[in-house]
Formats: sequence, structure tokens, C-alpha cells
Amino acid sequence: MTNLLHLQHYIYKMILGNKNIHVPIPKECGRVIDLGCGPATWTMDMATDLTSVNFVGVDISPIYPAAIHPRNCAFFRECIVSGLTQPDASFDVAYQRNVAPGFTFEHWTKSIAEAYRILKPGGYFESVETDVMVHDAGPMTTACFEHMTMSMASRGVDPSVVRSLDKLMIGAGFVDVRVVEYRVPLGEHGGKLGHLWKQNMTAIMETVKPHLAKAGRIGDTQVGEMIREMGRETRGVDVEGGWKAFQTVYVTYGRKPL
Repeated sequence: MTNLLHLQHYIYKMILGNKNIHVPIPKECGRVIDLGCGPATWTMDMATDLTSVNFVGVDISPIYPAAIHPRNCAFFRECIVSGLTQPDASFDVAYQRNVAPGFTFEHWTKSIAEAYRILKPGGYFESVETDVMVHDAGPMTTACFEHMTMSMASRGVDPSVVRSLDKLMIGAGFVDVRVVEYRVPLGEHGGKLGHLWKQNMTAIMETVKPHLAKAGRIGDTQVGEMIREMGRETRGVDVEGGWKAFQTVYVTYGRKPL
């Protein structure tokens, strides 16, 4: 799973036009926190580029590097939604990516409030999330993502929240809130990016196959066949139906008032 998370970092970077973040970071003595850093691929990539900026990564699972990492990085085992030990108004930027699959609405409100608390006045919060909804897809591809949505719903997770994070951020007090949408091809019709995104989504579905089966009240074998059919439906424009499936990545960011 860690290897998949590493791959996802570089896919997201490709989606965003070879950049890691949209908001400004103070180049001298800036402080940035990665909320839910996972293996910290984003954190270390940023720290390598911005050597005069201090980066902190926090995650409930300690899969981040324990010893070998840039000197301007530090990592802590903490839970975003339970509350961080980081002091008030101590960061210039708070960044969060790809937490939607495990976040309930309550988790979202708590994490956004926590980001607001730890930011300095004028500091920025940026969220990067993928909408589970798939567009212009074949029947089995659509079915795969419907099962994923059902599986998330069984855990109290509503994936549609990613389309309205701007409203939650405004409600938490952020200003100058903006949303940037990126259309991400799913399949070989989208070239290298489409191929990598398909590889990413297929790997995720294979990993959570038992959960998809349980949510849809079908067997693992049937889910496996659905995933294989998704592979055929998204292999290129020569496929019957000519589907050009895609998903949307939402980048939502805003500023804490001065």
C-alpha cells in the first residue's frame, strides 16, 4: 500500500501541472504542515525543493520515515480529527490530500477547524481530493465506482462532500476561498496520465475488493470480474462504446483572515 501512496504523489503532481501546491509559502523560515502525510512523499519532495522552509508531517499511522529524511522535516504520530498538539497560529500553510475515502462529515468539520486553529493569521489551507464519481464510463466501470460509493456510505462517508469543501471552509472562517477543478482521464485514451490513473484506481479496487463485495452483497469473484471489465472498457478509443471515462480532482484553498 505504501508503494501505491508513493505512486499517487507523482500522479497528483502530473495532474496539477508538475506542481505540488497552489498557495504561496514564505521562502524564508516558513512553516508548513502536511495533515495526514502518509509515507510523506509530498512532504519530502517539498522539503527538498524548499530547503529554507520547515515542514511537519502528521499522521495517525506512523508510515512516514523515522530516520532518513531532509533535515527540514519532522514527523509526529497524531490524529487530525482528535486534535493536534501543534500550538495555535504556528504554521504559514496547512496542506491535506486524499483523506476523503475515510472522512465522515464530522471528520471534515473537525479537521478544517483544526487547520484554521494552527494557522497564523494570513496563513493558507489547501485541500486536494478526488471525486469518486466517474463520468462518460462504460457500465462495468460505472458499477465499480458505485460499489465503492456504497462501501464508503456503509462507513458513514459521503464522497460528494469533496464538491463543497469551499462552503465548509467558508463556514470555518476562511476567506478568499477558491476551487480549481482538474479533469483526470481514466484509461489509455488519456495517454500516460490516463494509464497511470487507471493503474492507481485498479490497484485501489483490488485492495478493497472484499469491502466492495460486502457493500454490493455479491462475491469477491464477481467484483473481480467487474474490475477486469473496467480494464477492458478503459483500454482505449477502439473499445466498443468509445467511452472516455474521467474523474475530477478538486483543489480547494483559502486564507485565514489577518
